[in-house]
Amino acid sequence: MASWAARIPAVKAELHLTNGTLGLVLLGPAVGALVAMPASGALLARVPPRRMTAVALVPLAGLLPLVALASAPWQLFAILLGWGAAAGAVDVAMNTEAARVQTLSGRRMMSGFHACYSIGGLVGAGLGALAAAGGVPVGTDFLAIGLVVLAVGLPAALSFTATAAEAHGAPAPTDGPGRVRRLPVASWALVALATVSFCSFLGEGAANDWSAVYLHSSLGAPAALAAVGYALFAAGMTVGRLAGDRLAERWGPVRLVRASASTAAAGLGIALLIGHVGAGLAGFAVLGLGLSFVVPLDFTAAAGLGTVGPSVATVTSSGYLGFLVGPPVIGGLAQLLGLPLALGLVVVVAAAIAVLAGSLRPRGSGPGGGIGAEALETVA
Repeated sequence: MASWAARIPAVKAELHLTNGTLGLVLLGPAVGALVAMPASGALLARVPPRRMTAVALVPLAGLLPLVALASAPWQLFAILLGWGAAAGAVDVAMNTEAARVQTLSGRRMMSGFHACYSIGGLVGAGLGALAAAGGVPVGTDFLAIGLVVLAVGLPAALSFTATAAEAHGAPAPTDGPGRVRRLPVASWALVALATVSFCSFLGEGAANDWSAVYLHSSLGAPAALAAVGYALFAAGMTVGRLAGDRLAERWGPVRLVRASASTAAAGLGIALLIGHVGAGLAGFAVLGLGLSFVVPLDFTAAAGLGTVGPSVATVTSSGYLGFLVGPPVIGGLAQLLGLPLALGLVVVVAAAIAVLAGSLRPRGSGPGGGIGAEALETVA
């Protein structure tokens, strides 16, 4: 995913896409993921995570090189739609396995797993920057990345141990004899947590899809340097998530998220006002660090609301909705106001997270209540 983000400027230039058209094309991966995730979650009741992950890794690795063959925006959208669906299936299955491992371990581990995702983002963005600097064609770059994904990912996936029954999880809350409760209990706390998830994912999606474009098109950074923007964002995410569990225990989730989200808003806002390449790079690094703590702690709070599965599923879906609508909304605003002003939306949502941080206060610990996971096993 980071390799794709690093090469978006090259694909944009090759197809002569405007900011508005690019924003629409970037709907593809999020739409694909949103369609695939509920189906994948339900399928895990019958298929173990190792099999789903291994199967979905093939299109995840194989579709991205086809981006180089696209000659029209609709073709690029179609490729990214299928690629996003594969990514969604992998996300569901591997996070389900991760949640199972965390439960068996008896200690908090999910922030560390999320740190590994961020490390992947850092490595992928770095490789993308090197490929851009070396003039490596996009198709060649993505083909090499796909081969690495298969060579490393398939053996890892096949080592998963959870059965389909274990992945499906503990019995869900019921509405009565023989009826499994599939909807969460409505509450303002759930609405607030869903809003926090929406805002955090919107910020992540904006950095993923627009950081390199902003640095290159708006600030004039060379393509290779522009790709470093997402690498710094991923580095900030990595550092924060490696320390996330310890900091949450020391400060508490409310204070930690309030401080980190405020820092993210201030850091990116100041960088946009300065309008210099160096400031832009620093702004995305601070944004990554500030948002790194939000999602694991947000999902932990959702798991304490009582109806664990439905509540976490609701907060997760809201998050991916933010990832879906954020990039195209920024693209539309960029068409009207310019990209620097459009990215001010990220400053607004980071500030909103700080305002809503009180909703992350622990409320209990039902089954899985300590799991701060972007794990979608609860969809099953």
